[in-house]
Amino acid sequence: MNCKKLRAVFMALGIIVTCFSGCGLTEDNGGGSAPAPTKAAAPKITATATPKATAAPKPTKAAQTGSGSQSGNTGNTSSESEKEITYINGVLTDSDEDSVTIEYGSDGDFNQTTFDISNADIQIGGNKKEGGPLAANLNLKIGYYVENGDYIAVSVYGDGSESMLPSWVYDYEMKSVSGNVRYNDDSTMTIETGSDGDFYEMTFDISSAELDIQVDEVIGVSGLRTSLNVDVDYYVKDGVNIATYVYSDGTEYFSPSQLYNMEQRNTQAEENT
Repeated sequence: MNCKKLRAVFMALGIIVTCFSGCGLTEDNGGGSAPAPTKAAAPKITATATPKATAAPKPTKAAQTGSGSQSGNTGNTSSESEKEITYINGVLTDSDEDSVTIEYGSDGDFNQTTFDISNADIQIGGNKKEGGPLAANLNLKIGYYVENGDYIAVSVYGDGSESMLPSWVYDYEMKSVSGNVRYNDDSTMTIETGSDGDFYEMTFDISSAELDIQVDEVIGVSGLRTSLNVDVDYYVKDGVNIATYVYSDGTEYFSPSQLYNMEQRNTQAEENT
């Protein structure tokens, strides 16, 4: 009986050991098979992440390229700024194969500047000019920049019209004035002009003037003389008043200052009365 019990106990222990061994094998097999898919999945994840990391710098490079392009534009802008084109209008005074000189200005302030036209685009009257001297007195519009103190023309345009130099127009601009002759001879004439107590004298060169003096009906004489009221057309050259036309109806008058003083005395006399 004891042997049977012992045998039964040993058999039971063997079954238990066998069960535990099977469980261990099952757990080992399960543990071994689980890492396999994990290891297989890991490269896939790494492979997927790698192109993403590679793709990320692309916009960065594009941004850098754009930045580089902007730097290039900045350089060009700086270059253009150094050669900023300016336009000026004037009248041509002189020219040769490689340069033109124009005069410009107003109100007595006139300047002349010479421009290098060796590489300029020249259009005169709608036609392209290939070089050579341009006609004097052309009205020109010049686009240029300044480099090392030189005026470099990039374009020279003219519609083909001509005019006198601004300084000549200013000097020879026709003016008119009226006054009473105070002195005259064959080459000069001085008149008194002004109004309202502000009177002054002007002297004219009349050596080349046209004299249009009517015959006085009372005394029956003509000719320029003192006490005549005259209308004078003139221009100024080198500070000298050059008369071109002198007109009078031939009647002699008191000077403006004499008439003014007479009126003032009469007014004072009336107030006193």
